Amino acid sequence: MMIRKIAWRNLWRNRRRTLVSISSIFFAVILAILMRSMQEGSYNQMIDTAARFYMGYGQVHQQGYWADKTINQLMEDIPTNRAKINAVENISSVFGRLETFGMAATDSLTKGVMVIGTEPEGENQLSKLAQKLVKGQYLTSNGPDIMVSEGLADFLHLKPGDTLAILGQGYHGATAAGLFAITGIIRHPNPQLNNQTIYMNLPTVQEFVSAPQMLTSYILNMADIRKIDHTLKEARKVLNPEDYEVMSWEELSPEMVNMIEADRAGGVIMVYILYIVIAFGIFSTILMMTIEREREFGILTAVGMEKGKIYHMMILEALFIGMLGMGASVLVGYPILWYMEKHPIPLTGDMAVAMEKMGMEALINFSASMDIIWPQGLAIFLIMLVCTLYPIYHIAKLKTVEAIHA
Repeated sequence: MMIRKIAWRNLWRNRRRTLVSISSIFFAVILAILMRSMQEGSYNQMIDTAARFYMGYGQVHQQGYWADKTINQLMEDIPTNRAKINAVENISSVFGRLETFGMAATDSLTKGVMVIGTEPEGENQLSKLAQKLVKGQYLTSNGPDIMVSEGLADFLHLKPGDTLAILGQGYHGATAAGLFAITGIIRHPNPQLNNQTIYMNLPTVQEFVSAPQMLTSYILNMADIRKIDHTLKEARKVLNPEDYEVMSWEELSPEMVNMIEADRAGGVIMVYILYIVIAFGIFSTILMMTIEREREFGILTAVGMEKGKIYHMMILEALFIGMLGMGASVLVGYPILWYMEKHPIPLTGDMAVAMEKMGMEALINFSASMDIIWPQGLAIFLIMLVCTLYPIYHIAKLKTVEAIHA
């Protein structure tokens, strides 16, 4: 207790030096957590756009479907399979999709499109698709109505109430053709999908491709997305692996995973470089503290104070500085991260165009996860401990008489 009090009082004997040390840690940690928050926020945005607005966090297909993605490898929609999957813990609901490609045509224009046959209620639960409606009405469960993405509608000059012709390939070589009334136009968050997507209810697209009661996939809605891996592992147990494949969003989009991991590694390297710079600053401060107080250490050893207690005092002083700097950065930084997470920064100009070309909304997103903050605290703790090695070494070699007369 006495050593702690002495260490604390020692910090404020030179108030300016202590405040400079705390400030350097404070600004470094703030910068580090903002960098990591912006990185993780962009990753979450990419995952959210790809998973929640299109592929889902997990899918079930006919075995081998994902490798070829051909309409001839559809699976039968079996109620008992749905019931088995729904019974898995953390799966909140299951809905079916049937996806295909075709050519959409008006009197004067044509464009290649992705046709997504889905169950409107399940789709809305996953992606909040009804909130993306900009004109008309949301998709109904019955009737041959369709919703068109905004970019596609602009290209083909469509509006609710217009009729659109769609041509494509049906199941097992059948011809797929039909005329469909447009009831709604949506603005899809993914710019690529916003330029080519048509939504139908599931029975309509099954009739369109001549594949009644057939699906390309079951989309799994999950209550807690942090338990994806465990949930899918349990889902695999209830289905025959020879007939079905259960895949996570990471398996569905390995290119995105590789890109995120590569970029994350680059961000970690930048943070390491930042902390190396800070470590030298902290070390120089501790070095000055040690040299300036050489006479003090000599007097302490002369009156009988054990060197082990002096080591203890120096370590505590370093840790106090680190804790004050880290505590201040958390108190100031977390509210900033929380605000930035709730209010992403909109981009304009060329940067917005570049983001949209990558398939993301033109926003700079942040993450307020504590997993971003605690590693910074651990890094500061380790830096402070390493920086105290020199004072300990210096005091261990200290000769009392020479130190007193220094």
